[in-house]
Amino acid sequence: MYMIRLLIDASMIPLLTMAFTVLPAQAFTYNTHQKIIAMNDTSNTGNIKTHRHNSKDKQDISTFDSCAGPYALLNILDRPTISDSVCAVKKDKILTELGYDYQIETGNDFNTLETLPQIEIRYGTGHNVELKLFPPNYKLQTTYTAGKTSRIFGYSNAGLGAKYEFEYGKKWGIATDTAVTFPSDTTDFGSNGTGVIVNGIFAYNISADISVGIQIGLFHLFSPVYSIQQTSVNPIIVVTDQLNQITDRLQMYAECYNTKDIMHDKGIMSFIDAGVQYLLSQDIEIDLEGGHNLTDIP
Repeated sequence: MYMIRLLIDASMIPLLTMAFTVLPAQAFTYNTHQKIIAMNDTSNTGNIKTHRHNSKDKQDISTFDSCAGPYALLNILDRPTISDSVCAVKKDKILTELGYDYQIETGNDFNTLETLPQIEIRYGTGHNVELKLFPPNYKLQTTYTAGKTSRIFGYSNAGLGAKYEFEYGKKWGIATDTAVTFPSDTTDFGSNGTGVIVNGIFAYNISADISVGIQIGLFHLFSPVYSIQQTSVNPIIVVTDQLNQITDRLQMYAECYNTKDIMHDKGIMSFIDAGVQYLLSQDIEIDLEGGHNLTDIP
C-alpha cells in the first residue's frame, strides 16, 4: 500500500484547496525564537509557564510556550501525521485542517482510494481544552481487474472529539484526546455502529531541533463491510526535525504507526510515513506526505 498526500492547514481561516496526499501526531518542537520577554501579557493565561524577575524599575516576565508564538502552528497541527499534537488550540481560536488523500492497494486486483476533503475543525475553549468536529469524507474507490474498471463511492462517518492539554515544561508535554464517531447510512464506507477513540500523547524535545512524540490509542470502531466490530491498540512514534538552521518555517518528520486488533488477533499492522511541512504565514501551513504499509494486513 502506497500513499501520497498534500494538506493545507489554517488557523482562524477556513480554506478550500486542491492537493495530493495519504492517511493522517505532531511532535512538540522547541523553537529558540519562541522565548518571549513580555509585560502584562495575558493572551495565553492558563496555558503558559512564567518566571518573574523583580527590579526597582520594572517587572520582566519570561514566557515559554511551544504551543504559542509566530511558528507555533507547526506544533499545534494534528496532521499530516496519524497521531495527534500534544498542543490544544488557544482560547477562542479556530483551526481548520483539510487535504486530499490518494491510496494505492496492490494484490490480485489493483485498487485506488481517494479521500477528501479530510476536514478537522478544532476550537479552543480555554483552560487547555479544545473541541473537534470531523465532518464526513467523500470516498471514491476504483478497482482495475481483468481489463475492467469499476467504481464505488460514498461517505465516511462523522464524529466529535475533545483534547485536554494536561501539563508541559520546557522540553515535554502531555495531553489526551478522545473522539466519538456516529452511525452512517452509507454501507460501503460508513458503518451502523458508534465508535470510540481514546489517545494518550507525550512529546519530548531531545534538542533545539529534534523532538519525539509517542501516542498510545485504544480504538473501538466498526468496519464499513458488514459493520464488524474492531477493538485495537495503536502505539505510534514520530520524530520531528524543525530545520532552524535553514528556516524556522520548515519542518520534517518520520512516523511509525502500529495497530493490533485484539478482538480478532490477525497480527500487528505496521505503517510508516514521512513528510515535510512549510509555514506560509503565521496562520497558514502546507505539507506533503508519503507512506507505505509494511505488512499484508489491510
